[in-house]
Parts: sequence; structure tokens; C-alpha cells
Amino acid sequence: MVKVDDVKNSLRIDHSMDDKFLEQLIATAESYVVHAVDSQLDKQEYEKYKQFDWAVSLLVQHWYINQQIPDVEHIPFTVTSLIQQLRGSV
Repeated sequence: MVKVDDVKNSLRIDHSMDDKFLEQLIATAESYVVHAVDSQLDKQEYEKYKQFDWAVSLLVQHWYINQQIPDVEHIPFTVTSLIQQLRGSV
């Protein structure tokens, strides 16, 4: 499971002003990945796969870094690749 502190560490954030925002991004990214793979399964089914955590973390980082850029609909290739791997694993 991706935690706020993990994302903050990856992004080199040393304050807590964006913690609530990061929590929202994590929840949204988890939902995004789950629905991109198979929305019929519970999130717990995915949590045993490292690809799930990595895809969520990368997506959160992408959204956080690009929050002022209008092209945030572009999903990084690595996230797409991890989703494809999960489709074959779940």
C-alpha cells in the first residue's frame, strides 16, 4: 500500500502542507489502476502485487508534478506498462 510518506520521500517533499492532497491523489490513483485492470476485483486483490504499488506511486507523482499543466491526461508509459502486467497477473 502506498503511503503519503513514501510519495513525499520520492518527490523530496519535506513539509506537510500537501498531505491531504497527496492522500486524495493516492486514493484516486488506486481507483484508476484498479478500474484499468479489472473493476470487478477488490483493491485487496491487487495489493499483493508490487506492480500495483509502483503504478499508484508513479501516477501520484506524475499528477503532483504536473498539476499546473493542462496535459495531465497523458499517463506515463511506465504506468501503462505496469497496468498491462497486472492484467496478466490478476
